[in-house]
Amino acid sequence: MASDAVIYEWHTGAKSYHIRQTTFTKCERAASYGLPWIKQRFAVEAAALRLLREQTNIPAPRLLAFDEDVNGLCYLVTEIVPGSVPGDMAAAECRMPHVHRPAQRNVPCAACDGIVRANADQFVRQVVLPQLSSLRSKTTGLDGFVIPPRWVYENDERVSWPVLSSPEYDFVFCHNDLVIHNMLFSLETLEVLALLDMEECGYFPPEIQQW
Repeated sequence: MASDAVIYEWHTGAKSYHIRQTTFTKCERAASYGLPWIKQRFAVEAAALRLLREQTNIPAPRLLAFDEDVNGLCYLVTEIVPGSVPGDMAAAECRMPHVHRPAQRNVPCAACDGIVRANADQFVRQVVLPQLSSLRSKTTGLDGFVIPPRWVYENDERVSWPVLSSPEYDFVFCHNDLVIHNMLFSLETLEVLALLDMEECGYFPPEIQQW
């Protein structure tokens, strides 16, 4: 199989996603719908991936490209994390049959689900939150954009959010979508291998961060 061949793809109203042998590509769709500030989301995610790699040791996919195509549609490319599975699929079957000895392997595994949830909680509390809280800014948002978390903008439909400033470093870096399906887990050990989906990241008051 050619390394640039699409292995799997799916689409939403706003974006299309393409998995290849070594890369994952997220693309803005023409006439996208369903998500506000779509172009800004791509810019924020690219900036967040760079920031995490440069200033933390939080594992995240390596950014390979962020740009616009000939039609002015944004795309973002990251490296595939080998041997990983998204959190919402990690317990779809038993990943440790030699330990759990399930009657059937290809069915959801409650034991694996418990391990996934425990590992995610430990990862967020011991790795993610302490490092994010150490990243501080005098202004809100990231890269000049403010994209509030979904639970905020679904209840406040303003068209844009201004960048706020403070004389002190009062704003901390927030992921704003810390959920299990935004983490990649090892297929063998179910340890967290990477944090995903940075498009709502930015500097906000500390209480905005939720887990």
